[in-house]
Amino acid sequence: MPSAKPSAEAITPAEEVLARLDLLYMACPRCPAEPGFDKGKPFSALASMGRRCSGCGRAPLDLVMMEAMEVLVDHNLRSPTDPLRSIGWPLVEVGYPLAYPPRLGERELIIVGERLTKEAAADIIARVPEIKGVIRGGGVPGVSDLRASPHRWELLAGSDLRCDVVSSLIGDLVIYKHQSKIHVEFPRQAAPKMKILEELYFRGRLTTVADVLCGPGTLGLSAVLAGGERVVLNDAWLAAVEDAILNLEANRSILGIEKIERYKMPAGEVGAESVLAAEADGDGCKIEVYFGDAERLFSRAEPTDLCLIDPFPGMKYERIAEACGVCGEIVVV
Repeated sequence: MPSAKPSAEAITPAEEVLARLDLLYMACPRCPAEPGFDKGKPFSALASMGRRCSGCGRAPLDLVMMEAMEVLVDHNLRSPTDPLRSIGWPLVEVGYPLAYPPRLGERELIIVGERLTKEAAADIIARVPEIKGVIRGGGVPGVSDLRASPHRWELLAGSDLRCDVVSSLIGDLVIYKHQSKIHVEFPRQAAPKMKILEELYFRGRLTTVADVLCGPGTLGLSAVLAGGERVVLNDAWLAAVEDAILNLEANRSILGIEKIERYKMPAGEVGAESVLAAEADGDGCKIEVYFGDAERLFSRAEPTDLCLIDPFPGMKYERIAEACGVCGEIVVV
């Protein structure tokens, strides 16, 4: 039976995100100069440097990270002699290639680091207005082997929902992800995976496409944008499937999607037997989203002319490729 389960978090439609990119992280005419902290120096040597703009109120990234570091020092999780880079990764809420250091407004940054606690994370959110969420993580979150337990990061405070802008000669999409559950892929102007997809597009191969390890849906939804007639997305990690469906909604206007139907899925974070999770009707395209083992996908779904395999880092995918042999062509990206 269809399920009308709504998204738990509000998202900005893709066309609105794309329309404001040019000014999103730009300094205003009144912004003070970039502090340009040496991130290898001890934190104590950086104190009292940098400030928020009195005009637009935005803060340079280095200042935001310095204030987060201050909290960690107060909680005895870092030493004043530690460098600023010891905090971890700063991830802007909307990721795209930037030619300049970002100026941040309220709740526009997520931090991923180790040696963090829930108490310190809550304090960071309370004291640093630009920080949206704090994640404790190491390694790569997700599923690389269905016989092993998935690897998780932990959202300690705030929200982990952010998006990346995916640009190619095919067009632009916005891909949302709950970053504590999906591995980080930094947007690049010359992304190798998108170059492969562009080549397939110009060869006229993106007609019926399966993205069998789809993650949040980047390749599969790009195939829809390219004019695919039928696109199948599949992942064994429930968080990835949920985000792929979320991205159908986020890119609804760009992809010409008229209707999205969700279906009840089995309990559990990792899928085995292939289950239809959602269907959507795009602009001349039928989109199917499955939850389950890629090796079993085509026991349920009709094969496609093209099968894309985007393996998890370190994943052995030979058996998946063998199971996808029913498709016309297999491309590993």
